Amino acid sequence: MVCVNNSCAFLYPRLCYTFPMPNQKILLVEDSEPLRKVLAEKLVDENFEVFTAGGGEEALKVVEEQHPDMIITDIVMFPMDGLELAKQVRESGPWGEKVFIFALTNQNSAEEEARLKTLRLDAYLVKAETGLDDVVKQVKNIFKDKKK
Repeated sequence: MVCVNNSCAFLYPRLCYTFPMPNQKILLVEDSEPLRKVLAEKLVDENFEVFTAGGGEEALKVVEEQHPDMIITDIVMFPMDGLELAKQVRESGPWGEKVFIFALTNQNSAEEEARLKTLRLDAYLVKAETGLDDVVKQVKNIFKDKKK
């Protein structure tokens, strides 16, 4: 499904952020709707095709349907958190082992970082310390490094 000018935003909210000629597909998983919308719009403005989900369970459905090139996920969500989402994606097979996973969280502790290392994340940023432009820059850097 391709939505023009977000015309399907109300009918299909998780699939409403796209543009005519996508470069890479990104799944943005964030339970805060305002943050999800603003970050999705920033990514679309940078020519990414963006799918959104409000939680881990919804994200797994999008992952199965779309096989995005990157998953950007919040960590603290209910009932399935971003760590469980990343774990299930990584265990899902060859695609899941390779997909870029980027965590955004409000947690900033050594314990949290230790839990994230086992999931082989490509990036980990603390929301309170990171602006939206920094997130977009990190996304671009991950894709750029992939091409090397």
